[in-house]
Amino acid sequence: MMIAAVVAILATWGIVAIALVGVGALVLRRFDDEYFALDAFWVGLGVSVALLEIWSFFWPVNAGAAILICCAGAAGLTENRAILWRWFGDALRTARWWTLAFAAIAVFLAWRATGPCDYYDTGLYGAAAVKWISTYPVVPGLANLHGRFGFNSSVLLCVAALSQGLWRGLGFHLFTGFVNAAMWLSILPACSRLIRRTSTSHVDWFYAILAIPTGFWAVRTSIVGTQTDEPATIICWVAAGMLFEQLDRKSAEENGRLSYSRLVAACGLFALAVAFKETTAVFALLGWCLAFGCIWSMARSAAKRSACIAGALVLSSLIVIPWLARGVILSGYPFFPVTALSFPVDWKTPTEMANWYARGSQSWGRMPDVELADTRGWAWVRPWVEQAVRNRSGFQVPLLISVCGLAIALGVRARGKNGKAYAWLWILVPALAGTVVWFIASPAARFGQFAIWTTAAVLGTWGIASLTTEARGTGMTRVILTGLVGLLIWCVISFGWRPPYERLFAAKPLEPLPKAEMVERTTLTGLTVYVPKEGNQCWDAPLLCTPYFDGTLRLRNPESLRSGFRSQARADILPRFQLRLYEQDSPDHFSMATRVKPLWPSWKIVFTRGPLRPGSPAVVKRK
Repeated sequence: MMIAAVVAILATWGIVAIALVGVGALVLRRFDDEYFALDAFWVGLGVSVALLEIWSFFWPVNAGAAILICCAGAAGLTENRAILWRWFGDALRTARWWTLAFAAIAVFLAWRATGPCDYYDTGLYGAAAVKWISTYPVVPGLANLHGRFGFNSSVLLCVAALSQGLWRGLGFHLFTGFVNAAMWLSILPACSRLIRRTSTSHVDWFYAILAIPTGFWAVRTSIVGTQTDEPATIICWVAAGMLFEQLDRKSAEENGRLSYSRLVAACGLFALAVAFKETTAVFALLGWCLAFGCIWSMARSAAKRSACIAGALVLSSLIVIPWLARGVILSGYPFFPVTALSFPVDWKTPTEMANWYARGSQSWGRMPDVELADTRGWAWVRPWVEQAVRNRSGFQVPLLISVCGLAIALGVRARGKNGKAYAWLWILVPALAGTVVWFIASPAARFGQFAIWTTAAVLGTWGIASLTTEARGTGMTRVILTGLVGLLIWCVISFGWRPPYERLFAAKPLEPLPKAEMVERTTLTGLTVYVPKEGNQCWDAPLLCTPYFDGTLRLRNPESLRSGFRSQARADILPRFQLRLYEQDSPDHFSMATRVKPLWPSWKIVFTRGPLRPGSPAVVKRK
C-alpha cells in the first residue's frame, strides 16, 4: 500500500507538472524564443490559478476545471515541443547527478505526503473551505458563517482542483509537497554548479542558502494539509531568484540568461504570492516594482519594452483582480480581515467581527493563547524574543547568516579590497520592508519566512561574494558549503522531530480527513448549523459547519445556500457569541473568551475556578 501510494503521488505530480509547463510555455513563447522549462512551470502555475479564480465565479472547482488546464497544457506542449524536448534532453545529458538527487527528494516528499493530516488549520477551516469551493461557485458572505473563509487563499483553489477523480477528498495530500519539490529544481542545479566550481553566479549562492529552510520543511514540517504559508513563501523565493539573476547583469550575460520572459514571469509570481497569502503584499508589491523597472530599463527596443510591460501587467492583473473580486464576494472586503476599501453589499461581514479577526491574528502572532489585552503595547516583545531565539530555522539561523554576511561585506569594503556595487542588493528593499510589516502585523515566525529568509539569502550572498573575491583559489567555496550543510543539520535535529514520523509509520497511507463529532444548533431564523462538540475543528463535516456559532446568521435566499449569508452580529449578542467560541475551544486556556473584554468594554466575563469546559458555569454580565 505504501509503495502504491508513493507511486500514485509521483505520477500525479508528474502529470500536473507537465500540464503546467505546457500552460506556461503558451505565455512565455510570446516574449522570447528561448526560455527555461522551469520558468514555464511557474508561470503555468500562476496562469492556472488565474483560470481557477475566474472559473470559481461561475461553477464549482470540479473535474471540468482540471480538464481545462490539462487541455491548455497540451496545446502549449504541442506548440513548443521542439524547445521543451531540447531543454529536457540537455538536462538529462549534463545534469545526471542532481537529477538523481531530485528523484530521491521527490520520492521522500511523496512518502511523507502519504501521512495523516494533523495540520491544525486544515481542521479549523481549510478542509471546509475546499468543500465549499468544490460544491458551489464562490458564495457571497461565506465569511459570515466562518470568518476564516474570508481569508481567501488561492492555495485552496489548487487543492480543490487536485481533489478530482481518484483523489476526491484527498487533494490535501498533494499540493504542499508538490511545490516544495519544485523548489528543489532551482536549488539542486545551483548547488551542483557550486560544488563543481563551474559557476561564478551569485544567484547560485542565493539558492544554496535557501536550501536550508526548504530542506527543513521537506524533513520536519507538515506537508499534508491546506498549508498556505509554505507555498506562498516558495513563490516569493522563486520570484526573488528570477529578479536576482536579472539584476546580476554580469552573470546573466555570461550565461545567456538575460531574459525578458524571466522578468515577466517574476512579475506574475509576485502577484501569485499575494493571491496565496495576503501577508506577502508589501514584499510582493515592492518586488514587482523592481521587476517592472528592470523591464523598462533593460529592453533594447521600444516594441520589446511595450510587449513585456503589457505582458507583466496582463499576467499580474489576471491573477490579482479575480482574487480581489473573490475577497469582496466572500466577505465584502478585498483584503479581509482588513476593513479598508469595504464594499456596501448586503452580505458584508460586520466591521466589528472583521476587526476581531484582525486583532486576534495579531495577538496570536505576538503571544499565542493569551489575553488580547496582554499583547497591546510593547509588553509582549520580551516573551516573544525569548520564544523566537529558540526557533532554529525561523530565527536563529537566518539571523546568523544575515549578521555574518553583513559584517563580512562591510568589513571587506572598509578595508578597500572590494568596493563593487551589486544591483541585486536592491532586493533588500522588499525583503526588509516585508520583515518590518510582518513584525508589526503578526510576528509569528511561520508568517514571515518569505521576508526573513530572503533577507538572509541576499545578505549572506553579499558576504560570500565579498569573501570569495578576497580569498580566491583558497577552497573557500567548499568551506562555505560545508557551513551551510552544518546549519541545515542544526535546524533538522532540533527538538520534536520524532512525533511526525511516528504518526506517519502508525497511520495507513493516504488516510482521509478525520471525522469530528457535531451538534446541531439553530439560528434565530431557523437555519441549522453544525458546531463541533469538542474543540473548534470541523474537519470533514457537513457544509454548514462552524466553530463560531452566530445566532443572527441567515441565508440571503432561504431556498438556496448558493445565495450566501448575512449576519447582524449585534453588540448585545457578540459577547455571548465569543463565549460560545471559547466553550468549543481547548479546555486548558482562556484565550478566545478573554479577548471579548477589550473589544466590548461594557461587558465582562466571569469564570469559575479551574478549567472552563463546555457546559461549565460561566456568567456574562454588564459592568
